[in-house]
Amino acid sequence: MKRAIAWLVRHHVFGGLFIVVFATAVIAGQVADRTEFASSELAQDVEERWGAPVVQPAPSLRYVQSGTIFTELKPLPFDKQHVQVQSRMNYRKRGLRYFSGFDFTLSADYAVVNREGHDIDVAFIFPIEVDKSQVLLSELQFLVNGAESDLDLGESGNRLVWTGRIPQGATSHFSIRYRARGLDSFVYKLDPALPARDVRLHLAVEGGENFDYPPQVLVANTVETGRDTVSLDWAFQSLESGVSLGVILPSEEAYDEVVATMARRAWVPFLGLLALLAAFSIRHRRPLAFYETYLLAAAYGFFFVLLAYLAAFMNFYVAYGLATLGMGAAVVAYAKRLYPEERASRLAATWGATLGVPTLAVLLQGYTGLIYTLECLAALLGLMVLSTRASVRALLSDLPPDGEPRVAPVTQEAR
Repeated sequence: MKRAIAWLVRHHVFGGLFIVVFATAVIAGQVADRTEFASSELAQDVEERWGAPVVQPAPSLRYVQSGTIFTELKPLPFDKQHVQVQSRMNYRKRGLRYFSGFDFTLSADYAVVNREGHDIDVAFIFPIEVDKSQVLLSELQFLVNGAESDLDLGESGNRLVWTGRIPQGATSHFSIRYRARGLDSFVYKLDPALPARDVRLHLAVEGGENFDYPPQVLVANTVETGRDTVSLDWAFQSLESGVSLGVILPSEEAYDEVVATMARRAWVPFLGLLALLAAFSIRHRRPLAFYETYLLAAAYGFFFVLLAYLAAFMNFYVAYGLATLGMGAAVVAYAKRLYPEERASRLAATWGATLGVPTLAVLLQGYTGLIYTLECLAALLGLMVLSTRASVRALLSDLPPDGEPRVAPVTQEAR
C-alpha cells in the first residue's frame, strides 16, 4: 500500500486528479444552474418572444328558433369535425437548450344538421387566446358552405363569432384555416359538455420523430414515423363527452445534460490518461515534473469548459469537434515536447482513447455500454500484445520494486 501511494504521489496523480475534478465539478454545477434557469425564466422569455404551448378548443354552435325572442342560446353538437394540422419544427436555441418551437397550419371542416322542426339561427363561436390573437389571425380563412365569410372578434375579444341561419333539415358546412406557431405541444380540446360525432384529427410533423403525449389526452389510433417525420391520426365515430387530443412535439437533445454527464464522468478516463503518461515516462526514463502533469490536467479539464461555452453560441457537434481537435492538438504538441522520441500518432491516440472515446460514448447514448466495453477490450488486447514483446519484457524486468527504472551506477572511469 505504501509503495502504491508513493507511486501515485511520484506521478502527481492526486494533484492532477484534483484539478480535473474541480474543473468538471464547476462546469457541471454551472450547467445545472443554467438548466434550472432554462426551465423557468428562460422558458418564459422564449414563450413571450416565440409562442406558448397551443391549446385549441373546438368551436361551438349555439342556436335559437328563427324569429323568436330568446334569452339563452342552446348548444348544438357538430355532426362532423375533421381537423388537419401540418407542422414543421423550428427549434429555438437558447444557450445549450433547444426549445421545441414549431410553425403549423390548421385546416378544419365542420358540419351540422338542423334536426329541429323549424329553421334555426345559429352562432358559430371559435375560441382564441387574447395574447396570441395576432398569431392566430395570420392568413385566416373562414368558409360557410363553400363561400367566404367574415368573423367578428366578439365583445370580449377572445373568440371569433359568425351568425347565420340554417333551414329545417339542411346541413351547413363550416371551414376555418389559419397559420400560427407554438411551443412544445399542440392540444385540440373538444367541448366537454357535448357529444361529438365523426371526429378526426390528423397531425403531421416535419423535423423530428421523438414525440410524446401530454397528460389526459387520448392516444392516437395510428402512428407512422419516417426520417425526421411523424404522422398521428385520431378517428372516432362518436364520443359521449368531450376529450382532448394532442401531442408533445419532438425535441432536440438536451445538450446541457450531455455536457454535465461528460463532466461528471471525466475523472475516470483521466486516470487512464495519467496511467499512459506514466508509461511514457517509464519508457523514456523521463518522469514528468509536477507542473507538467498539472498543466496537462488543466488542459484536460478545460476541454469541458470550452465545450460548454462554444456550444452555447454554435451547433453542439461543431463545438464538440472544435474543442476535441483544438485541445487535442495543444495537448499532443505539449506532450511531444516532453517526449521528443515518442510518435505524435501515439500521443494523439492517447488523447482520443482517454477523452474522445469516453465523451463520444455519452453522445451516442444508445451505444454507451458497447463503446465502453469495446474500448476496455481494445486496452486489454493491447496490453496482452505488449506483454509478449521483448523490449517491454526487458523494461519491466528492469523495474525495481518501487516501480521506477533502475539507473546504471556511475563507474570510476565515468567519473
